[in-house]
Amino acid sequence: MATDELRGTPTDGPEVIEDHDVDLTGDGIPDGHVTIEVERIDIDGDGTPDIVVLTETTTVDMTGDGSIDGTEITEAVMMDLDGDGTADSITITRTTLVDVDGDGIPDVAEVEEIDLSGFPEPGSGRAAD
Repeated sequence: MATDELRGTPTDGPEVIEDHDVDLTGDGIPDGHVTIEVERIDIDGDGTPDIVVLTETTTVDMTGDGSIDGTEITEAVMMDLDGDGTADSITITRTTLVDVDGDGIPDVAEVEEIDLSGFPEPGSGRAAD
């Protein structure tokens, strides 16, 4: 999905666009799972999305025992604040949860947030409005 445009029609909720197991270690055995969802929200009722939320969730079996030991959630929120069809505000948040000692309770949580509002749009030579 292009970050400079809000495309598609509004949805009633998150739509799964990708959902599959992954082999993160390269041994031929799935040890992770990726789900990507997109939600298009029409705030003003004009039929075009004003907010697009793209969420990628990756779960990982780090110990090989079949349990989920780590989760990373990356969410990108794009907002069209002036109704011109271009994302004026983009925020990316990544949250990582890891169960280090195997007791089923996350021990490490890391949250990173990047606000790309006001950064130049790729190839435009100008800052986002």
